[in-house]
Amino acid sequence: MNPDEKRATDYLESRGLTAERFSKAETGTGKTPDFRVFRNGELLFYCEVKSSAEDRWLDDQLNNAAPGELVGGARNDPVFNRLTSHVHGAVKQFDAVNKNNKYPNVLAFVNHDHMCGFNDLLGILTGNLYANDGTAHPIYRQFSHGRIKNEKGKIHLFIWLDDHRPDRLFFSQTDEAHHAVVCAAFGIQPNEIEQIGS
Repeated sequence: MNPDEKRATDYLESRGLTAERFSKAETGTGKTPDFRVFRNGELLFYCEVKSSAEDRWLDDQLNNAAPGELVGGARNDPVFNRLTSHVHGAVKQFDAVNKNNKYPNVLAFVNHDHMCGFNDLLGILTGNLYANDGTAHPIYRQFSHGRIKNEKGKIHLFIWLDDHRPDRLFFSQTDEAHHAVVCAAFGIQPNEIEQIGS
């Protein structure tokens, strides 16, 4: 188990849940998420863990530059493509074991990039930038309405575990029964969830 998977399982265990890896025989037949998650022996949901590593693009250029050499340059922000790739990959893993959507799917992000945050996850899921004044600006629709447009609804809870900021939960609320299961699993009353304006 890598450190990010350990961090996610510690988080789950702190809520009275048990994360169990798939067997080698199961993982040998194809894609699977990282864990089945149980409470008191009852399977509640599947969980995949994705790592959001610190972007080393500029650091690598600086380390390889000759003294006095200028480095850097313009490029697209890699954060949004990285997050959508993680969602896309996780859905494939969930579909491999949960194609009929019998159980909820939970995607845990462990974030190590100080330039990436929970608001970036909200951006790729909703398509909106949420300003400090509470207004929503639809500037990320190319991500939310791109390749994950239909896939993101197959994930019922997003867990954001961050090195730099507080941990957060985002409930997609795309399936009423699965929403009830993940709320109960984390001790959340559905009416306590802050609704995000669009």
